[in-house]
Amino acid sequence: MPHKTHDWQISCLVFFCLLPSGYGGVNGSFPNQFHDRNGDNIFGFEPKMLFIFGDSYVDTGNNPITFANSWRFPYGITFPNKPTGRYSDGRVSSYYLAKYLGLRSPIPYRWRRYEPKQLEYGMNFAYGGAGVFETIYKVANTTLQIENFRNLVHENVYSAADLLSSVALFSIAGNDYFTYLTLNNVTQQGIETFTRRIINQMILDITTVQNLGVRKVAIAAMQPLGCLPVASTATGKSGFRWCNETYNVIAKFHNTLLSQALIKLNQEKNDTVFIMLDIYKAFWTVLKNKGVRGISSFPNPLERCCVTTKKGYKCGEVDKRGVRTFELCKDPKSFFFWDDLHPSQQGWRSIYSVLLPDL
Repeated sequence: MPHKTHDWQISCLVFFCLLPSGYGGVNGSFPNQFHDRNGDNIFGFEPKMLFIFGDSYVDTGNNPITFANSWRFPYGITFPNKPTGRYSDGRVSSYYLAKYLGLRSPIPYRWRRYEPKQLEYGMNFAYGGAGVFETIYKVANTTLQIENFRNLVHENVYSAADLLSSVALFSIAGNDYFTYLTLNNVTQQGIETFTRRIINQMILDITTVQNLGVRKVAIAAMQPLGCLPVASTATGKSGFRWCNETYNVIAKFHNTLLSQALIKLNQEKNDTVFIMLDIYKAFWTVLKNKGVRGISSFPNPLERCCVTTKKGYKCGEVDKRGVRTFELCKDPKSFFFWDDLHPSQQGWRSIYSVLLPDL
């Protein structure tokens, strides 16, 4: 996947060269934590429930209908043929992990009813726009999401036995970085300090959930931020896009610290309790190969299907006259990205076909 490096990016690249030992290579791979000695899948048992915390990569409808563009056309046009609050043309990341576990996608917290059928597979607490800390979108961060979960546990909505047979998924922090990059003058020292703050809070969050009784916790690595359409740059009349290597360096540093922290936690527990999902490597593999053989083909992998045509608007929005401010591709299946930030359903399917290839 092409990169462009400008003079203003050199300091970040030097910073990356000075990363702590243990980083897995130029493509952002990390120590393999997928196999558990106690079982065939990455968790070592057959979970009955999945609890989800995070942002728009895993949100399935928690944001208010009046707030989120994910409730507007054309979101959901592939599945289920209407907008349902998912930030994609169809299914998102959490669906594919649930499918791997043999579970249905858990109900969003916002739409919960305390009925056995609705609680059967766990619950999704994620909000599009959320972060580890408060972001510019001002939605429930992971601290508040965990508090919602804690309340259900204390109300005995979920029993100790339920939690012991459950897995949690965390997919978070992209919005923290975009908020930081938007509001601050970025320096090497500043981004390093901020990244350590994020990792420290993430460790506190995942251990809190595990201490509430959840048996295993999966944590998604940071995606290659510089390859998202909002961050990549177009050059020439053809508009060919290049990944922003500065943003990718930030993601790699985040993943290095996260990987090291999780390994330390597991050593302290003498068990593989916390499992890192190497989303970065899976993203990169799909983008580099322009798809996955036998599953997908993305001729222009950095392009998105839903393209905004007016500055200041997002996919799904209309202007003051009610005119659409976006254009759609003809075939979402041929695009890895759905909009400026999010993979398409076919993109997520491809990511997970790489992420869990031998399980």
